[in-house]
Amino acid sequence: MKSIQVLFTGVALFALLSCGGNDGSNQQQMVVPTAQQQPVQAAPVDSTMAQAQAQDPAQAQAAAAPTAQSLPASITAFIKQRFPNASIVGVEPDYDNGGVEYDVYLNDGTKIDFDANNQWDQVESMKGVPAFFVPKAIANYVRGSYQNLAITKINKEYHGYEIELANGLDLNFDRSGRFLSMDD
Repeated sequence: MKSIQVLFTGVALFALLSCGGNDGSNQQQMVVPTAQQQPVQAAPVDSTMAQAQAQDPAQAQAAAAPTAQSLPASITAFIKQRFPNASIVGVEPDYDNGGVEYDVYLNDGTKIDFDANNQWDQVESMKGVPAFFVPKAIANYVRGSYQNLAITKINKEYHGYEIELANGLDLNFDRSGRFLSMDD
């Protein structure tokens, strides 16, 4: 009975607000939702966390509070060796096909993605990707063809490598570093 009263009250308010004082001017109509129209909101679900909990409690704990300490030792050692003056400021695990991939953020602005085998597969840095990530043939090609542009992203792909230059140009190379194509 109470919901019917709320409904009639809402309809009456709507009629009063939309019809009252209509002098032809542009008035906004206001809709007063009834109790029945109020959506029920569920708590947001973090699908990564839900998948982790379903797979393994240890993975769920790592997903709850990913830190440098939750990284595999091989990734931590790689970062310490290759970036001795940088520190890890963020870790994002990605649970995919039963494995865990990591996106690692460093305080110097570098982002390194690691695959499920703990090998890097993508590196991004607006200051330029460190030279040790870029095969020599690719570095030579970029130096010869795009002398003043830094490589800001390198991505290992099935066919070889995709790099992005500071001007946004994407270049594709085969596994031996031979230029294949350009995307803009």
